[in-house]
This record gives sequence, C-alpha cells and structure tokens, in this order.
Amino acid sequence: MSRPDELAPIPLFKDLTEEQLRAVAAVLRPRAVRAGETILTEGERSDSVYVLMDGTVETTKRLGVPALDGSTKEIEKVLVRLSAPQFFGEIGLLEEGERSATVRAATNCRLEELRRADLERLVEADVRLGYVMVRNIALVLVTRLRRTDHDVLKLTAALSLALGNR
Repeated sequence: MSRPDELAPIPLFKDLTEEQLRAVAAVLRPRAVRAGETILTEGERSDSVYVLMDGTVETTKRLGVPALDGSTKEIEKVLVRLSAPQFFGEIGLLEEGERSATVRAATNCRLEELRRADLERLVEADVRLGYVMVRNIALVLVTRLRRTDHDVLKLTAALSLALGNR
C-alpha cells in the first residue's frame, strides 16, 4: 500500500489534504506489472483508474490499414508513453464504456488501482475529495485533448499538402 506522501505528487491527488490522501491510500489496490504485460485492453469494460507509482507504460490504439489485396490489416500504434508519477484509465472511473486504448508496461511497473465503488464510498464521506479529484481528472483531460487537437491539425496540414491542396 502506498503512503500518503507517495500519492501527493500524482496529478490525480493534487490539492488533497493529508487526511484525504490517507483515506485514498487505504482503498488503493497494489499491483506489480512486468515489462511487456498488458494492463488494460482496448474494448474491454472497466471501472478503475490506475496510478503509476514507478515505471513507464505505453498507450496503443488498434488501427485498420488497407492492404493491397483489399483486406484490412490491424496494427497497433503507440500514442503516448507515460512515466511515473501519473495516472491512466480515468475514463473507466467516470463511465461504464469500453476502454479506448490498450496500455502495456514498457518497464516493470508498480501500480495502484482505484475502483469506482471505492471512490464513491470516499465521496459519500467527503464530497470535497470527489470534487478535487474530478477537477484534477478534467485538467489532465484538457491537456491531453489540446495535445490531440494539435496533432490532428499537424496531420490535416500534412495530408492537405500531400494531396496538393493549399
């Protein structure tokens, strides 16, 4: 189990009090993952967020690529590498949809899992804790969305130039 002082630098827990960090630490579920092991699989359902305490993970997405024979070949494209301290899988904490990507350990990793049911119990006891954590998730999602928008703009410009459009 992680100590509150280990959780404080993680963006998900920014601005939580010492008491709130202790409450979160009490419900986290530790998990050790070896390099190459899959942590989350695109398309599966989940209700957890993972806190990366040590190590690095890669987030990949399946892409369908048309082959010369008319068939479609699937490849995995690495979207991003995350290194501790960080968190991932936060959408599973907020909704019951499918995972949007696969996450694999690039190195040996130490994780802590926070399940939705545990978070809901914490929020029932301390609404401010829930507000701060959801705000922190929103701030990270905004940063990731801005990065994605920038990447889409670059790809659109490159495609436009390749097609001869100005």
